[in-house]
Amino acid sequence: MRFLLLLFCLPAALVASLPELSSIDPIEYDETAQRLVARGDARLNFESTQVSADEIIYYQEYGLADAQGDAAIMREGYRMVGDRVSFDANDGIFTVQGPRTGTWPLYAKGLEAGGTVRDMTIENAQIYYTDPGALTPNIKARRVRFQASEANTIMRIKGATFRIGQFPFFYLPRFTYYLSEAPFYFDIDLGKKGNLGQYLQTTSLIPINPSFRIGSNIDYYAKRGVLIGPASQYVYDVGSHSMVGALSSGYIEDKGNTGVDLLNNPIDPDRSYLDWRHRHHIGERVSFQANLSYRSDSAVMRDFRENVYNDDQMPDTYAEAVYLGDNFLLSAFVRFNPSDYLRVTERLPEFRFDYLPSPMGNLGIYQQGAISYALLRDDLNKIPAGTDGMTAQSYGRFDLNYQLLQPLRLNESFTLTPLAAARFSNYHDQVVKTTPATTPTKNANLSRYAIGFDLTAQAQATYATRNAIWGIRGLRHTLRPSLKYRYFSKPDGSSDAIQIERLNHELNRPTLDLTELRSLDQFTETHLIRLGLENRFQTRAQSYGSRTLAALNFYQDILLDREEQKHDDTVPDTLHATWVEMLVHPAPWLKFDLAARISTQQMSLDELRTRTTLLSGDAWRISLSTDLMLDNIDQYRIYYIHRLSENHHFIANTRYNADMGVFDYTSIGLVSDLGSAWELLYDVTMRDNPVRESDFEFSVGLRLVEP
Repeated sequence: MRFLLLLFCLPAALVASLPELSSIDPIEYDETAQRLVARGDARLNFESTQVSADEIIYYQEYGLADAQGDAAIMREGYRMVGDRVSFDANDGIFTVQGPRTGTWPLYAKGLEAGGTVRDMTIENAQIYYTDPGALTPNIKARRVRFQASEANTIMRIKGATFRIGQFPFFYLPRFTYYLSEAPFYFDIDLGKKGNLGQYLQTTSLIPINPSFRIGSNIDYYAKRGVLIGPASQYVYDVGSHSMVGALSSGYIEDKGNTGVDLLNNPIDPDRSYLDWRHRHHIGERVSFQANLSYRSDSAVMRDFRENVYNDDQMPDTYAEAVYLGDNFLLSAFVRFNPSDYLRVTERLPEFRFDYLPSPMGNLGIYQQGAISYALLRDDLNKIPAGTDGMTAQSYGRFDLNYQLLQPLRLNESFTLTPLAAARFSNYHDQVVKTTPATTPTKNANLSRYAIGFDLTAQAQATYATRNAIWGIRGLRHTLRPSLKYRYFSKPDGSSDAIQIERLNHELNRPTLDLTELRSLDQFTETHLIRLGLENRFQTRAQSYGSRTLAALNFYQDILLDREEQKHDDTVPDTLHATWVEMLVHPAPWLKFDLAARISTQQMSLDELRTRTTLLSGDAWRISLSTDLMLDNIDQYRIYYIHRLSENHHFIANTRYNADMGVFDYTSIGLVSDLGSAWELLYDVTMRDNPVRESDFEFSVGLRLVEP
């Protein structure tokens, strides 16, 4: 959106003294009138600015130039063309008849343009988003004024009619816009689904001011009705103050078969959703982030916004404000559950002070810690299976943790870091709602301690390896073995603390830092050793620094005391688990990532994730992924895109469920460029025994191309 930059790059005054004038025909000179006439590919150069036309008349005495016939003004690769261009070089004033100009992705034309290089107006203007065409989004206006400053270029429009081709759809009497921002957003999908019937989904956004775009979600479903809701985006950045955010919402009075939710309860016909994302920075020390996700029921996004549901099936709602001090953090965090079908540990709220690792004088010892207060609530009724006799529980908790560590450099290769940590928690106002009602202990105090050490070594070797295919310019191998020992004491104090923050299942390695442990309420005595071996291979990057070609890491947990329980209340083996992490990124056209957890004693693969991507320039790309979790998930996915021609791409996406022995999801599509402004997508989707979706779907999508 940087069109007309050529005008704003012009000097404040055009040089009037003896410009360079050239043409194919001999230049005519009228000494009496002090007039130069050039015809046939005539060119007039004012320093770095050039005017060209079929004929140029230049009056030396007055510093006036008149260019006619395919006239153009050019500077540093930019240009404006018109039927006639007139200059007053002394005052820097110009007029252009029938102006036409553009820099991707905008093109502009009008009846007349005039003004100065810093302040110019186009009368009866049309501004196109990408090349003019029958379906190109554009703005038709009575007047457009461009004002240039050091920071930005502003477009002020009077009588702005927003159109698709020749079809108007929105009007604003006044409209101000920064040329560096995107003007429109359109996303249109239509097709047929068994559970929705014929449907039309639309999302549109138009700019209201330089920082704010507003629009709506408007959908029609033959079997369900009309869904409508406001949508907006905003971006604001001035100096040290910036924020960015987006809102999307929708409401429908569902006239179809709504079915049941996750809790097997009938879904109310009044269905709605709202998503709000916000990030805010004030200076270098204050930040704020908010995430609001409201769903009237567990299936509303699955029915009407499937792409959003696939990306975020368990939405989170929270807000956090953080102040960054010189060596501390002050934060306030709140998480709540606006839905009645999800089980969420609510923090209403949590205030926290974090003291970052800091040296204790010249002792070589570092200290860190944190103190927090939180009100936690867990609604046990929001679980598909329910919990016998319990509906909700809550408490208030003060928490204090403190840690000391001392890195000791044993020699050039080995570093030993002994550490000790303590954590104290006070639980008060504990409430457990049960049937029949019970009265739990109101208060509880727990203390936990940890001691241990980290022993790490590092060795590296460099090789003068060169390979043009892989882009290798020298090779460095870094080897980093480690041994980490931890002893976490059994919680000392009252055992009457209710369990809200419990152990969760995850593929990542459990934390070994008592100060970062979140599952405080389901904490048991733990005595373990973690062995690690990290390998990394790097080469010089083309621009600066280095890039990682490959990495292979192994970690083994050995439980010396097996009182620790897993998230499913089973006791783990002594050789608890082996974690394997691998990545291979030898070239931009090949990437492979792997993360696995192996039950060492049973020699079984409990979890596995792999991601592989191969591409051949812009001709084709294929991605393969595997997701395996013992007794739960065994899936394989292939995503393929192939460029058939300059304007057409083929896309295929399929998922194989090995547990069921079927391809439970397959999508085949064709993407076509419709002119330079739109992208057209034809898509066929097939599913095997879906829960709510249709077995077969066909859709056509129309999307405005973002620059």
